[in-house]
Amino acid sequence: MDFKRAFTSNWPYKVAAIVLSVLLWLSVSADAEIAEQPVSTLLEIQVSDSAWSLREVRPAEITTTFRGRLNEVFAARFERPVIRKVLDQVEDTVVQVPLSASEVIYNRELGLDPVGVSPGAVTVYLEERVGKRVAVSGRTDARAAAGVLVVGMQVAPDSVWLQGPASFVNQISEVTTAMLEVGAVSTRVTQQLEIALPPDLAGLSVEPATVIATVDVDSLRTRLFAIEVVTTGPRALMASVDPPTVTVAVTGPAAVVDGLDPGDLLVTVDIPNSFESTGSYPVRAELPDAVVGTVTIDLVPERVSAGIASDPPDR
Repeated sequence: MDFKRAFTSNWPYKVAAIVLSVLLWLSVSADAEIAEQPVSTLLEIQVSDSAWSLREVRPAEITTTFRGRLNEVFAARFERPVIRKVLDQVEDTVVQVPLSASEVIYNRELGLDPVGVSPGAVTVYLEERVGKRVAVSGRTDARAAAGVLVVGMQVAPDSVWLQGPASFVNQISEVTTAMLEVGAVSTRVTQQLEIALPPDLAGLSVEPATVIATVDVDSLRTRLFAIEVVTTGPRALMASVDPPTVTVAVTGPAAVVDGLDPGDLLVTVDIPNSFESTGSYPVRAELPDAVVGTVTIDLVPERVSAGIASDPPDR
């Protein structure tokens, strides 16, 4: 018999068979080998005693160790396991709460077993529960589309009842809403938003937990007013100005601008003590306090010439 020929004939098939045998052996070995894997675990502690609030839990990081066949452990896609504990009666501000692997809530279809929780206990810090009413401010990225103005954001109700640990509640005077993300707006937007509590302060709750937020818009309006220039200052009575009137362009929300009358605007030029004959001086416009900050103004011209009045009034 030609042993060399027998060995080398059909060699690709023989190599493939060897490789498959090795892979099968590795797969069987992996099935038989037991492995462990730690998984971050969420700890939820509920305080049912209404006189107390959860202030802090130490340590904050909890892990559960799962055991199973090697291939299952590394193939498993974990949803975060949870341990839930309820404190029915509170007799002290510091409580030791034991944790057990038997309390872990997880997807049992993974074929894995929780075999340990680290740490085995946590320290829970509690504090007297108090409440007070605090203001609510809205947050939004709203910006005006062409031809309109964003005139404000309101929330209803504009205050909520805040409860929690006394040391946390006492330092809070205002809470904010979640961000109202709307971008460019051309009409009024109304949306229900959750109250965004400080994430680093545990045990806080609000009632109601949501508010109605409204972003108001108004059309953009410009009106022109011809206003007489009034001289002020130490030499006001000696001077006459040219031109005697200026144009005031007021731009803002239509509801505000349409409500203005010429008599609401005052245009003045200050004549200083150094005034002798002629000079150029800036003019300024004064608006009602109620509209300051809501409109913009432009003066044409921005300066006037002042000269000695031809018939100055008697002093």
